[in-house]
Amino acid sequence: MGACRDCQELTDVEQAIETVINQFHCYAVKGQKEYLTPNEMRELVVQKLPHLGKVRCVGPLDEKIECMGDPDEAKLEFGEYWDMMGDAAKGSVGPVNRNPPGLGERGISV
Repeated sequence: MGACRDCQELTDVEQAIETVINQFHCYAVKGQKEYLTPNEMRELVVQKLPHLGKVRCVGPLDEKIECMGDPDEAKLEFGEYWDMMGDAAKGSVGPVNRNPPGLGERGISV
């Protein structure tokens, strides 16, 4: 995204990805480190993902945070954070409709 970023605006998807990355670094920077503790992850979820409490994914996300270990000592590195955000995103949407309205099962107009 680096060089192209200077000459073009980011798409909505690229902006969303950049936001997810920046939030990790924002919360990890508090201790000048490259990981989050379970408490920091929980703080991030509460502050930046408040609507997750209204959907079915918050339970599994909370369970994953609980399973990380000591709330102040365990380390959640970026890859694990990314996976958790992906799981949260998958859990926050309903079934994906792979065919736009008006198209049949194989994408053929009906």
